[in-house]
Amino acid sequence: MADSARHNAHMRTLPFYLALLLSACAQQDASSIQMAPRALPQTQAEVAFVSALFNDIQPVSIAQDREYCGLIGLDGNGGYIATQPRRGRKATCLPPDPAFADFTVLASYHTHGSSNLEYFTEIPSFDDIRTDIEDGTDGYIATPGGRFWYVNARQQRASQICGLNCLVADPKHTDSADFPVFHSYTLDDLRGF
Repeated sequence: MADSARHNAHMRTLPFYLALLLSACAQQDASSIQMAPRALPQTQAEVAFVSALFNDIQPVSIAQDREYCGLIGLDGNGGYIATQPRRGRKATCLPPDPAFADFTVLASYHTHGSSNLEYFTEIPSFDDIRTDIEDGTDGYIATPGGRFWYVNARQQRASQICGLNCLVADPKHTDSADFPVFHSYTLDDLRGF
C-alpha cells in the first residue's frame, strides 16, 4: 500500500479509535457507584469544626477569588482534623485523594471564592456532588454569600446547613432575584447548571 493510501486509511480509522478510547474513559454513571458506609455519622461537633475551618479560609478565598479545598476526618485519637487548604482556581479545586490520607476521611471541603455572576456560586455544582460521589466521601461547601452546604454523597443530595451570612461572606455579594436558592438539590437537579 502506498504511503498516502496508508495515511488515508489511518485517518479514516482515527475517529473510531478515539471514540473507543473516550468511551473506555467515560465516567461511570453516579447511580451505579457503590460506597462504603460513612466511617462515623455526622455530628454537631463535626459541623462546628468545619464551620470554624471555613471562617478561617473564607477571607483568603474571597480576597483571592480562588477556591480552597481539602479533606476533613478523624485523627488517631478521634479528634477532628483537616488537611492544609489547597489553593485552586476560580471555579475548581482538587482536594487530595482520600485514599492517601493518613487519617480517617469523613468529607471533602471547599470554598467557592468571591461573588461572581459568571458562575452559580451560591449552590453546589453538579461536579461538586459528582466528585464527592466518585471519591466515596461526603462534602462541605462554603459560598461567597456565606451559605454552608453539606453533600451527602450516598443520597446524591446537597442541603444547606445554614443560609446566607451564616459563614464569613463576601461583602459585595447580593442574591439574585432571578435565581432563588433552594434548601437542597439532588445531583439530577444540578445536571443543567
